[in-house]
Amino acid sequence: MISEFRKTGRAARSIPRPLGRGGRAQFDFERKFKKLTKKDGLLKERIIRKLQEVLNNPDIGEPKRHALRGLRSVHIDPFVVAYVIIKDTVLLINLDHHNKVYEETPKIIYAQMNDPRTVEALASAGIAREEYAAFFKSFRKRK
Repeated sequence: MISEFRKTGRAARSIPRPLGRGGRAQFDFERKFKKLTKKDGLLKERIIRKLQEVLNNPDIGEPKRHALRGLRSVHIDPFVVAYVIIKDTVLLINLDHHNKVYEETPKIIYAQMNDPRTVEALASAGIAREEYAAFFKSFRKRK
């Protein structure tokens, strides 16, 4: 799956997001990836190819400014992948249409700040709580 995609020592992971009231954790990025590529094999190939480029060179993404500082994004017209680099791990945050992605990404990050499933997923990627807590705190200050 996309969240377990590994290349050149970097791991790409999605941040888990609870869906509904059932308490079932599901990866938001993976859910959107499946939904968008279900009927479009060419889009699936384009997204996977772009993610491989990001894993080979995470700095190719455009760094965001102002309220989204700390995030990077790459375009796969008309969609955008928003991600964060922490240590040597690429965290895939959001995949959506260009008109929606920048509005939804802060909401996804805020929803994950206190979610124990986020702590567990990032710990499995080798990221200590302090390392991503610093990012979340700095992101929270920029409104």
